[in-house]
Amino acid sequence: MAQKTPSAQDPLELEVHARVFQDHPIPTLILGCDMVVRAANQAFLARYAVPSQKVVGRRCYQVFHQIDEPCPRQRCRFPEALAGQRGHFNLHEYQDRHGQRIVEEVHMAPLTGPDGEVRAVIESIRDITETKRLESSLKESNEFLNRLLDSLVGVVVAADLNGDILFVNRSVTRVLGYEVDELVGENLRILSPISQLRELRQALDQHGGQALGVHTYVHDRQGNKIPVRVNAADVKRDGKPVATVGIFTDLREIQKMEGRLAQARMQVVQSDKLARLGRMAAGVAHELNNPLTGITVFAETAAESLPPGDPVRQDLECIMEDADRCRDIVRGLLDYSRQSEIRIEDLDLNRVVEDAFKLIRDDSVFLHVEVARHYHPEPLTIEGDEQLLRQVFINLLTNALDAMEGRGRLTVRTGLDDHGQRFVEISDTGPGIAAENIERVFDPFFTTKDIGKGTGLGLSVVYGLVTRHGGRIRVKETGPQGTTFQVTLPEHLQGTLAEFASKYEMSRTPEET
Repeated sequence: MAQKTPSAQDPLELEVHARVFQDHPIPTLILGCDMVVRAANQAFLARYAVPSQKVVGRRCYQVFHQIDEPCPRQRCRFPEALAGQRGHFNLHEYQDRHGQRIVEEVHMAPLTGPDGEVRAVIESIRDITETKRLESSLKESNEFLNRLLDSLVGVVVAADLNGDILFVNRSVTRVLGYEVDELVGENLRILSPISQLRELRQALDQHGGQALGVHTYVHDRQGNKIPVRVNAADVKRDGKPVATVGIFTDLREIQKMEGRLAQARMQVVQSDKLARLGRMAAGVAHELNNPLTGITVFAETAAESLPPGDPVRQDLECIMEDADRCRDIVRGLLDYSRQSEIRIEDLDLNRVVEDAFKLIRDDSVFLHVEVARHYHPEPLTIEGDEQLLRQVFINLLTNALDAMEGRGRLTVRTGLDDHGQRFVEISDTGPGIAAENIERVFDPFFTTKDIGKGTGLGLSVVYGLVTRHGGRIRVKETGPQGTTFQVTLPEHLQGTLAEFASKYEMSRTPEET
């Protein structure tokens, strides 16, 4: 026997519906088509602590807002619900009697009869104050975390296990030139080659999900290789990695600083070496000078007393040539030991370098050498001793010509660096300096020339003279394509001229005194 389906007016069914409505835990109202409250459940009356008679029979805007006109259309969803539309809600914010901010989500839905026509509107009210508070707190925490990450000097990158970038801080714009939006969603391979990413993954796996101080490189927006140091870690959930976060530090400035520190350290060592050897050189030079003078004088006297064809005369000439060579060595020792006086005057560095060219009197050395001069268009004024500085550039030019063995291109360039220092660069197209010799080129008596063709004092003397002028000399670059020496000099000597002269036992020119 078929079960009878209760009609819409079945008393039992109506009782069940009424009980469900009253026991529903969410505050709920039933509004007539005229916006009058037809019923209010117990949850509603309890929440707002009002008796039923103050709610039922009144219009909703009188109950909620104590006003006699309907709420503005943009804030009220009653008309949409009355038209049969569903899923409409709006937020209602107010302060309770304790002054606390309350946020409610008001949802309205049509209530239809058996014929499908809307008979009333159900209004449900859900307190979302705590949810909104948590959302606001989470938003503030996220904003603070983002500001914190954006303030870091290093670039922070987070990616999922597929390598897709989830987050990157704003330092990436300064370091790599990318905007944040350009990277989020892209794969890490846009920043680093797969080989480097695999090495970082291996380091993470070998150290339990942490890798500290890994040196690698990334590419900036223009494709340039940027050396970086990476600290990375796996982000885990329930003990399993779900993402990876890394902070990498741009090493370009650090490497530059380390390079300058190494050069400064080398200069200190070189200066100390020069000082100790200089004192010895001065003593040796003075001891040798007198006997060499005697050898030269007596050899010249003996040679003059012999007839032109005498075979002994040729031997005496060899003695005099070797004595002259020894005197050149002594002169270099005296220059190296800083025994000569320095005369301070205002100079144009361009003119000093050009004069050095003119004083290399052997024109044959330039026969197969192309010379390119790139002088600064304005005079480069400096303070120093013209003769000694001219000797610096004569030595450097001669060394460059010797390195090319008479064939190649000699380039001289003068200018100003970023710190206002005057510089001279002398470049050759010779075979370059061997890596093991770069740190020794300024050592006294070090030479790669054949025996009898060099004393090994040229560059050490140059180093000493440049240092005396408060400057610096270095091998800027070297290789199979040639070598470039760079001399940097200050515009003004540090301190007063008198202090500088006293420090290095210099004398002023008569005009300046």
